[in-house]
Amino acid sequence: MFSRKIFLVIICLFVGLNLFASKDLKRDEKHAPTLSVEELNQLYDRGVKYWETGNGRSSFYALDSLRKIDLTTENANIKSKGMIYIAKCFYSQKNFRYTINYLNLALVFGKNFLDFDTRISIYDMMITCHHETKNNPQETYFAQLKKSITDSIQTAKMQFQVDSLKQVLEAQRTTPAATTENENPTTPQATTNGTNNDNSNYLLIIAIAVVTIGILLFMLFRKGEGGKIGKAKPIEIRKIDETPNKGSNALIEKIAKVELVFIRAEILGEYGNKKTVVKIINDYNTQLPLIIKNLDEAITTNDNEPIITALSYLKPYLTAFGMSTTMAMLNEVEAEATTEKTTKLLSRVFQIRNHIRRAHDETNSLMEVLG
Repeated sequence: MFSRKIFLVIICLFVGLNLFASKDLKRDEKHAPTLSVEELNQLYDRGVKYWETGNGRSSFYALDSLRKIDLTTENANIKSKGMIYIAKCFYSQKNFRYTINYLNLALVFGKNFLDFDTRISIYDMMITCHHETKNNPQETYFAQLKKSITDSIQTAKMQFQVDSLKQVLEAQRTTPAATTENENPTTPQATTNGTNNDNSNYLLIIAIAVVTIGILLFMLFRKGEGGKIGKAKPIEIRKIDETPNKGSNALIEKIAKVELVFIRAEILGEYGNKKTVVKIINDYNTQLPLIIKNLDEAITTNDNEPIITALSYLKPYLTAFGMSTTMAMLNEVEAEATTEKTTKLLSRVFQIRNHIRRAHDETNSLMEVLG
């Protein structure tokens, strides 16, 4: 009897302790914070300001806290934007593995909201990161995604032009010719002349439309079939003086004020004076649009020879800027072009294209410092 009472007391104590502990757990349980979109934007702006003032740790904690917020359709865009900014910070420090992680989060959060330009920018960074981390399958995957999205944009533009022409033709066909008060609609000669003029205009529009549609269809067919469009047109690039004047520490220090990833400050500094460096940069920024246009046209041919020809015009600038990694990649492409298929070279070609575009951004920052 006595042992039964002790047993009941122990059971009651056990149940009471469990109930008490469960209340404490519920009280201590932390839920994900809920912030309005305006508060999230303020948090994002604060993180950006921290980074711009050199406080990288506070910037990371502020922006990374966006990741912990419950995802909704209202905050998806700002969460994705925050992840992209963190990824760019890691990318500038060449921390490619963390860059990949945050870019993947950006793609998840912004799945239904990212515009084409942002997606292409993310794909460019992904291509670079996977190349640097020797992940060739993922590098190829994102290169194909980028090509797919750029081709889709181009096709949509062509389709829009065709639809616009159709609308113009339909409007011209259904809209009657206007007559003025002084015209006599019953005059046979006037009626005949007006009809002939209308028919001539209509036939002219049809002829223009047919030629335009034919050109567009030819371009689409060529893109789909990978047909050749001939060799890339040579671009005249003024020769860069590659005999630098040594010993300009002041110039190197001035260039080093700019945060550079691809361009090497010490290599540019070897040119000795600001005037020479500014001339190199101006030459590069003038020629780059033509070089990229030439390269893009070569890529559509699905033929190695015009691609190599287009890339060869980059060599003087890559040397002048000290972009040894990009130059090594270009040399690899040239060496393999004689034996490998174009599809195997494209990921590195896109990588080179991304590098020279990023270098262009860096030259703009350099010009602000050099004046």
